[in-house]
Amino acid sequence: MKVLLVFSPSLLINPDQVLASNMSPPLGILYIASYLRAKLPDIDVKVIDGCKIGYKNTIARIKQFNPDVLGISFYTTLAAGAFKLAREIKENFPSILVVMGGPHATALPEDTLQQSKADIVVVGEGEETFYQIIRIKREANGNDRYKHLLGVWYSERNYHNVCIYKNQPAKFIDSLDGIPFPAFDLIDLHSYTGYYLSKQRPEAPMFFARGCPYHCTFCSNVVWKSSTPALRLRSPKNIVDEMEYLKTTFGIKEVFDQSDEFNNNYKHALEVCREMKKRKLGMTWKAQLRARPFSDELAREMAEAGCWYVHLGIESGNQETIDGTNKFIKLKDVENTCNLLKRYNIRVLALFMIYNVWEQDGNLRFENSEMCLNTFRYACKLIKNKLVDYVGWSVTTPYPGSKLYNIALRNNLIKPELIARWDVWQRQEIFTMNLPNISRREQAITKLKGELLKFIIIMKSGGFKLEDLPFLAKRATFNLMQVVGRRR
Repeated sequence: MKVLLVFSPSLLINPDQVLASNMSPPLGILYIASYLRAKLPDIDVKVIDGCKIGYKNTIARIKQFNPDVLGISFYTTLAAGAFKLAREIKENFPSILVVMGGPHATALPEDTLQQSKADIVVVGEGEETFYQIIRIKREANGNDRYKHLLGVWYSERNYHNVCIYKNQPAKFIDSLDGIPFPAFDLIDLHSYTGYYLSKQRPEAPMFFARGCPYHCTFCSNVVWKSSTPALRLRSPKNIVDEMEYLKTTFGIKEVFDQSDEFNNNYKHALEVCREMKKRKLGMTWKAQLRARPFSDELAREMAEAGCWYVHLGIESGNQETIDGTNKFIKLKDVENTCNLLKRYNIRVLALFMIYNVWEQDGNLRFENSEMCLNTFRYACKLIKNKLVDYVGWSVTTPYPGSKLYNIALRNNLIKPELIARWDVWQRQEIFTMNLPNISRREQAITKLKGELLKFIIIMKSGGFKLEDLPFLAKRATFNLMQVVGRRR
């Protein structure tokens, strides 16, 4: 049996409009590929990063390989490409079993089945469920063969009728250590640039954990909310074993932990650092961080273990917004954590969102432009006081799977022509929410101020790679043109 796993291509042609393309390989399908090979060593598994090679090349590769099963993984911003890809394959190769998965498919499984014409949607974590799909396809016959398979929605077509069956969610895999390392050998790992701020190259992404115990309104990480427990941790040994594998096999010198927050579990974070120090691999690493729980001890251990850079989720300079979106941190926590990180020379990129939305006592609340400018001033204060080194600046987007998406729908904030128009959502200039008495031009100007601040401090820092300079310049120009082009 031949199985092809595809990370969906984009339908956009202009590379400046594609978010973070070519930086990191698609870990999700690489994990599924390694899991399948471990469970079914006799099957032929291949991987395609469609976002990297484009739609036409993806179609050509699929036709060339001619798989028995095609798995397509995608985010909301790639949904239009994923749906078109699935439809084209089903129309031209109806015998291929097409399976959709990933965050968007988990958030909107029925919409995914209807728009893609796929056979099955995997809801939640993919490794075990996709393996069971392959096993059942090999061994079972009949229209009801997926009837008892947890974690899937599937469709059956009889003449002109389509029936959709909705199975219960699957349980998470108990031990993350039991999942083999991603199948990096199925891709050209060195063809990915890595994040544009790095200390050593080449770089590779990792997941030290899966899930998050918090419930921020804007978070759309619905895959890790599809079952329990909300947070699962790899053992420190397993994490550092993968780091060593990446170094010895592929020459990787730096890794970026893509888990939601490195310090979700304080004790585990300390143990990971101590395992890294014990192994003395000489690798550097980056992570995503919460403002709490944190301490001088953890900052020191991270630095001694080779961590030199973190993404710190602050989101807003307004405590009202932080409280309203269930972030459960205080601005005082942010400043204390930044002080500790800087004490050990760990660089900080502060992540901010503007025009956030929440509900309070059943009433719509949102950030106006003055509140967003207060966030801008807060970011400038942190930079002036040398508490952060860089800033990330984005307009809040209500992605499916988040509480924010439901809030936006309830309050008619998403323009009707944008609902289910996922191809439009991918463009960086899009403002998906219409907020009362705030014009698009006003939003664009506020966004531009943050983007210019971001660009200026990156240029001053010198921490970027020279090959990324054209990309950064295009991004700044692109954002400027959005302001010039706004008329309302």
